Amino acid sequence: MRIWRIAGRYFEDPPPADWRQRLASRLGERPRRVGAWVELALYGALKCLDSAGETRLPDDALLSVSTLHGPDIALRAALAEAQSGLPLPIGFLTSQPGQVLPALARYLDWHGEGRCLSCRAPALALQLACVEAGPAGLLAGWVDEDGPGRSLWLRLLPEPGPAPTLVSGVFDALADPIVTHLASSSAQLHLARSTPETAHD
Repeated sequence: MRIWRIAGRYFEDPPPADWRQRLASRLGERPRRVGAWVELALYGALKCLDSAGETRLPDDALLSVSTLHGPDIALRAALAEAQSGLPLPIGFLTSQPGQVLPALARYLDWHGEGRCLSCRAPALALQLACVEAGPAGLLAGWVDEDGPGRSLWLRLLPEPGPAPTLVSGVFDALADPIVTHLASSSAQLHLARSTPETAHD
């Protein structure tokens, strides 16, 4: 069973109301020709890399983006446009989930292997990514723009040291900062939590 250290995390759910303004300030511009769903992915991914102390995602790291609905709002808008004629080019572009990986590649300065999954169970998507990732680890995100939006991200690196004590856990527990490591087996997540002693090391 491979054990992963949580090097970075962004689990603010929902994101702040002004997240788009914060993203534009961070990048020095509003991302062009992408929709809100891709922007939300960019916001969370960059916050997660900040948490990990990284300025870019290494090329050998796996990038995995999971979603339940994808750019559903943009897709519905494009379909509405199509009822009265052809959808506008920008409306069609923003309705395409394939936009997310090129946008992340550009702003994370990353040129590696990645995928975008439609998935109802976030833990299963995470387990698959952990199986496929190599020594440079992975950046995994779960992004949906419905309602207030959701952009949850983990930066995971292999744990080279002694194995921590793991217990069965659930995906939502990964939001807790005291969860430091994870592993998976038999479709079950296993988590390690820091103790008061390790928290002060």
